[in-house]
Amino acid sequence: MNVQSKSRLKPYTTNQVSWKIILNKYLRIPMNQREFEWENGEIHRFLDDLFQIFVEKKYCLKMGSIINLNYNSTDNIYDGQQRTLTTILILNVIGCLGPEKLRQKIKDLLTIDTDIDDLTPEQQNIKKKYNVNIIPRIYCVNPNDMEGLVKIFNNKVNLWCTYVDNIEEMDSFIEHQNYVCKKCKTPIARKLDFIRHIKNQHNFEETKLKSNLSNAFTEIYNYFVLKKYDEKQLINLYKFIVNDIDIQYYDCNDRDYVSRIFDWENNRGKNVKKLDIIKNPILVNVPDDKKIEVYEKWENLKKMENKIYKKEFGQKLFNIAIQIYNNKIKRTIDLEELFKPIIEHEDTYQEINKFFDIVEKLFEIMNKISNDKFGRLLNNNRKIKLTWESYMYCMLPIFYHTENINSKLIELIVRWYFRNSPFKTRTFNNLCYSNRFIEIVNEFLIDKTFDYFEEINKCLQKNKDSLINNDNYISSLTTINIGITNATHLLLYLETKITTDLNNVSLDYSLEHIFSQKDKEKLKDQSLMNNIGNLTLLEKKNSKNGHRGNSSLGAKNYTIKRAAYEGSSSHITRTIAKKHETFSEEDIKKRNKYIVELLNKHTNY
Repeated sequence: MNVQSKSRLKPYTTNQVSWKIILNKYLRIPMNQREFEWENGEIHRFLDDLFQIFVEKKYCLKMGSIINLNYNSTDNIYDGQQRTLTTILILNVIGCLGPEKLRQKIKDLLTIDTDIDDLTPEQQNIKKKYNVNIIPRIYCVNPNDMEGLVKIFNNKVNLWCTYVDNIEEMDSFIEHQNYVCKKCKTPIARKLDFIRHIKNQHNFEETKLKSNLSNAFTEIYNYFVLKKYDEKQLINLYKFIVNDIDIQYYDCNDRDYVSRIFDWENNRGKNVKKLDIIKNPILVNVPDDKKIEVYEKWENLKKMENKIYKKEFGQKLFNIAIQIYNNKIKRTIDLEELFKPIIEHEDTYQEINKFFDIVEKLFEIMNKISNDKFGRLLNNNRKIKLTWESYMYCMLPIFYHTENINSKLIELIVRWYFRNSPFKTRTFNNLCYSNRFIEIVNEFLIDKTFDYFEEINKCLQKNKDSLINNDNYISSLTTINIGITNATHLLLYLETKITTDLNNVSLDYSLEHIFSQKDKEKLKDQSLMNNIGNLTLLEKKNSKNGHRGNSSLGAKNYTIKRAAYEGSSSHITRTIAKKHETFSEEDIKKRNKYIVELLNKHTNY
């Protein structure tokens, strides 16, 4: 029996079109998209490809596809944002450098005439907000990109290369090259020094915008300046770009379907981060009057930074928060699967705000850990830090559910770190730790009476490396030379352990060699110079309280140093002055034994 197949819907049309046709539309970059993020590498590759085909004078240039959603009589670019905005910047640069008639033609293509054209409410708001007469035809819902475009089109982005007088002699803007100032004719040997010169002598101010579009515009402008194209070449290049570049243009009228196309396109190797793809269906399901609110909060939280984990920090918190939202921690996570309950919920807006609340709470918890008496020791220097697994699989989900940090657990983990760090033994991304931590946390998520602290302690004990057991630890630490940063923080930990003051130990100490480094040749065993017994903490500078700092002591003899040690705010440094009237090679060995025994006592777990 033949079964007639049902006809399938095709909610889009596709055509091969030119930039002239696309840019004549009133385009929007919707909030579903990421901000403009192409860096210099992508921009230069784009320009190189463009100029290669243009110079050959043989082929048209095929430039991939653009996915457009035709919704509420507006054209929303769902894929192709980076190429579209870069092309607009290129055309604007051609207008800046070309003859007046070309400049006007490009202005007509890319901008709105605020005196003649009817402005949408959005365009009226832009005109009022920025007090400008030139408004880009394209509209970016992202406020940073919109501000960037407005300032670029209204010549409010300052360009350092316009101060260079000898461009005709150059073929690149490399660092070590002679730059002649157009204002005062001063020759300067380095690019950075040239930029510093025009700032100091000619009041040049670099334009600082939140959008990366200003940097892209500067790079494109510099690229064109070095090409040294005349008016005819610029006109021909303009014609090539608007007429001889083919784009596969998908015009879709179904919001759900266009989201799927976006996902399919970006699953085929295009460089779109997973969170940017997930944001798309979330915003599709959020009420129109809430979209900007959700978009801005998503972007702001995702971009939150931390002193140690920098720009990746917000995304790391997203990964933990979505697991907490689903009430289960896993080693391998599928973000699309984890966000499904939010996307498919009947009230996506309500659920995404629950997720945002978790992210914000985790941010607060990290701040509390960073201010904890011991936690702060691992949150002030990027070289001295826990692997992220200790937060993701242990502290953050536990502290979120207890609604408070557990200083006892923080101290245990910090003690573990300083016991292991001099020997670079196992880290928390090791399976023997992380897998057990995940089990412990998930037990605790089910039952808040579960003794997670005891189980974590057992896990640390069970997996203790033989190298850090008492005898081995003492013998090893007695002989090894520890790096400056590690030694400083190991001593800061020791200082914290033996200090009972309510105030936290200062993190602004520097590492001081007790037996002066200039006298190293006097040591029979010169390896003792960087031994822990010859190292202590000292204020970096002279303080208002009378403490003499490291910078003022320099390579002075021990008698002078001892007087400074007596007045130091560091307990372990004051102890040196009390115990040692002189400080010789034998004293290094004696103090080495003393410090190592203290460290053995206070790092043991």
